[in-house]
Amino acid sequence: MFVNRLAAIAACIAILPSMASAQTVLKLGHVWPPTEIHAKAAELFAQDVEKATNGEVKVQVFGGSTLGSDRELVEGLKLGTADIWVGGAGVLSAASDTAKIFTQHFMISSIDHYAKVYDGPVGQEVTERIKKESGYQVISYWLRGPRWLTTKAEVKEPKDLVGKKVRVPDSPVFVKSWQALGAAATPMNFGEVFTALQQGVIDGQENPLSLVFTAKFSEVVKYLVKTEHVYEPIAVVMSTQSLAKVPEKHRDSVIKAANSKAKAFANAEVTAGETGFLDKLKSQGMTVVEIDKTAFRAKVGSVVDKDFPSLKPLYDKIVSQDTK
Repeated sequence: MFVNRLAAIAACIAILPSMASAQTVLKLGHVWPPTEIHAKAAELFAQDVEKATNGEVKVQVFGGSTLGSDRELVEGLKLGTADIWVGGAGVLSAASDTAKIFTQHFMISSIDHYAKVYDGPVGQEVTERIKKESGYQVISYWLRGPRWLTTKAEVKEPKDLVGKKVRVPDSPVFVKSWQALGAAATPMNFGEVFTALQQGVIDGQENPLSLVFTAKFSEVVKYLVKTEHVYEPIAVVMSTQSLAKVPEKHRDSVIKAANSKAKAFANAEVTAGETGFLDKLKSQGMTVVEIDKTAFRAKVGSVVDKDFPSLKPLYDKIVSQDTK
């Protein structure tokens, strides 16, 4: 009897390591401070994954560029240094020609237009094309507010940008578009932007109001220019390899988690926050500059035709869905 008990205990001990190793741990990386809307959404996503999989899949969130810049995080999905990346979808353009569509300037005119595109058949078409071209799987698109230009000197017309160094994401579309506007487009890791503005290395930058506020750019630039030039989605991305790490029975749960509470939270906060963030930035001393977008749109209108002709059919399809 005693021997049998010892054997049973030994069997249980032998099982314990395999039980512990049954948990799949996924590293999620992003570049934002913890107060940013999408950083909070990433935490909600992680909580939902753990709950939906009964703890068998755990998402560890590493924010603030802890695991690297956006570009490094995307590359890390295939190298194994990260499993999930959450960030501006345009960064995927380094690996996919189709992803260059995300940041075409003045292509999308409103939040309603955005939702019609990325929550509909066109968004699914974009996702499938990116997967085929790059091996990256976009599992969700989260709403991000339109991008505004912030500068040290007032900008009212494209001619005011001539010679000005404007920080842009490391994306060929941004570079070409701001060059077309006359600026000296300067790609730079987001984590370096505040100091670069403070030290006069750059003259301005462009980002959604939420990020302008949480990054405290009002401390180093005065003017907030209402360009609203890009509605770039936040993409939740895995590589085909990192998705394969997830037990098959839980893959749908991970994807559903990215499209439930976290997405709803981001969408609601961005929508409600546009006015709130604007008021806060104005109270911090920033001056809002209203512009005639027609002049700016005319400057970048030829970028798709000239530099990204393969995207023209998709671009036209997206523009045609604008029902304003």
